[in-house]
Amino acid sequence: MRHAARWYGAALIGWGMLWLGGNVTASCAAGVAAAGAVAAHGAEMAARMQPAEQQAVVQARPSAGADTNGLLDWPGVPRLGLPVLRMPDFSTTAQPADGNPCPMLPWLALAATWDPELAHRAGVARARSEWRHGRAVLRVGGVDLLPSGRLQAGEDQVLAGTTAGMIGAGLLSGHVLPVFGSVMGEEQARADGVMPERTRQVPATQLVAHSLLGVAMALETAHGGAILCGGMAPCQTVTGLEQVVHDGWRFPGMVMALPGGAGQATDNTAAPALAAVGAGVDLEQVGAHEDGHDVLGASLRQAVRDGSLKPALVQAMAAHILASFYMAGSIDHPPPFASTRAKVDPAPDDTLVSDVEAEGTVLLQNENRVLPFDPALGPVLVLARPAMAHAAGLLADALRHAGLAITLNTVADGAGAPGTLPPAAAQAARVLVLSDSNDDNRMITSLADLGGHVAVVLGSDDPDRQMPWLDMVDSVVQAWAWRDEYAQPLAALLAGQQDFSGHLPLTLTGGFYPPGMADADYRAFANAHVVPLFPFGYGLSTRGHVALGDLHVAREGNHLTASFSVTNPGSMPVRVVPQLYVEAPPDLPVASRRLAAWRSVVVAPGRTLRLGMPVSLRLLGQWDPAGGNWAVGAGDYTLSLGFSSVMLVRHATVHLPALHVPGALEAAPTPVIATAE
Repeated sequence: MRHAARWYGAALIGWGMLWLGGNVTASCAAGVAAAGAVAAHGAEMAARMQPAEQQAVVQARPSAGADTNGLLDWPGVPRLGLPVLRMPDFSTTAQPADGNPCPMLPWLALAATWDPELAHRAGVARARSEWRHGRAVLRVGGVDLLPSGRLQAGEDQVLAGTTAGMIGAGLLSGHVLPVFGSVMGEEQARADGVMPERTRQVPATQLVAHSLLGVAMALETAHGGAILCGGMAPCQTVTGLEQVVHDGWRFPGMVMALPGGAGQATDNTAAPALAAVGAGVDLEQVGAHEDGHDVLGASLRQAVRDGSLKPALVQAMAAHILASFYMAGSIDHPPPFASTRAKVDPAPDDTLVSDVEAEGTVLLQNENRVLPFDPALGPVLVLARPAMAHAAGLLADALRHAGLAITLNTVADGAGAPGTLPPAAAQAARVLVLSDSNDDNRMITSLADLGGHVAVVLGSDDPDRQMPWLDMVDSVVQAWAWRDEYAQPLAALLAGQQDFSGHLPLTLTGGFYPPGMADADYRAFANAHVVPLFPFGYGLSTRGHVALGDLHVAREGNHLTASFSVTNPGSMPVRVVPQLYVEAPPDLPVASRRLAAWRSVVVAPGRTLRLGMPVSLRLLGQWDPAGGNWAVGAGDYTLSLGFSSVMLVRHATVHLPALHVPGALEAAPTPVIATAE
């Protein structure tokens, strides 16, 4: 049933504060406490609208003007003081408001930091840019309604939902509304071309513990926002979304459909509007080229006229829309349109991009301790194909600045056959190769055959990158889709000025999958009892190893608390990401072992930290459609601690009785870091 659901107020404070250190300021607490009035305020304002106004605000249409290419306007209601709000067309990959053709940040590098504070900083920076350019709404990818193991923020819903949610929290702090959902272009295709089914209708109740879990965590972590449906299929593909989102989760905000995402009206019948409303759509984006074949325009008005759509439902849709905008403060603090400003000042300088690349770069292999490069061992030869030549030049300069002797050579495309490598390669004791595709595999193999030490930097986001040379080279670094501005932080890592601390947010498969797999995520590999090339969560350090103490688990209400210690016996500080995975008893129909919690901490040399991490029991349950809650079966649940999905060194078992956990989005207790020993 459509209604303006009651907001869950202060319960939302948990996840965001969990990752921001657990310190809730008075202003933040007051803001969250006031969230309880959001739904009521939206419903009250929607009730004050005239029927024509209610019908108008359920669409965002192309903006007028020469400087508004690709932007849409939510019309507002001037009579009630509701301003026009501008947003991008979400059917395309989000770009910065300043028109820069490159994404503001390398998404997978950000996810590979496993650092929610950095994600929050990214959201704050993006909010500043969007607001200055007159845009009040921004889509945040990385999560979606339909299952996908290869979205921008990685393959795990808990990690992706938290990352997207912290970006959303940063956006909300700048009065920019985050809309959580992805588009097809953001999904990595598998090397063998196999894709999960995207067109068959699937009940939302079957997705609550899977893809929808990421959406729920994003909303919960951000303390608000909106949902995008239509990223990979029409909204009607996920049936019963309305009941899960508004009745089960008690989320009062809106569900948006991108242009064409709710189907298209082809005649003057009410059917398309009825289907969209039945699918839970509150706001439709209308594309510039739809030529009037939108859904919530003439089709909706026809449905209201002939009585097939009750006006109260349209009013509820308007209330959901207003609730989302009130969450962001966009209505009370609307950004000025960029066209009315004589000059848009650039954002202040920030180290965000460098910090993301430095923390997100993953060391996959380091035989013979080739990395970091030691200046005392002589020069390093840097090799790259023409496509990477410019980036290689910048990296070489940065490495020289770090004190290394560097020789740079550009090799021809297809190099690797006898006689095609530069003469310097045969004399070089250490070679650094920048590679962005499988086209370099022959060259890397030939270099390794020469007998020198070879380090390979992977500069693409391909999780299926083949590495036939893996056993022949010394070091492998996953640097993601880095380019010019990332040369300095990458050089700092290679030269040892900073330690590697990134961990994989997805599985590196090498292009090989167990038979019958549709998705290639870590749970699919575990179910097939196949070890991937590099597992989810994996990452090495050059500064030594830490030791994990015994794992203890206790139940506290609707959460488990896992406690353990982390000891750094070395002489240098190490940033570590201990990961906690949970597994249900084998006789219960619950997903296989999955990530439940993690912490990103720096451990000082010779010190021990005692950590506590909360785990929501809903990660152990199945969604109960009848009760609108999570059903947790009785049995012995195993929690495992380690540094990847397969490198788990501490285990604990907790027995749970049969439980029902409320379905409403909730708060999690703040994790505890005790005083170091």
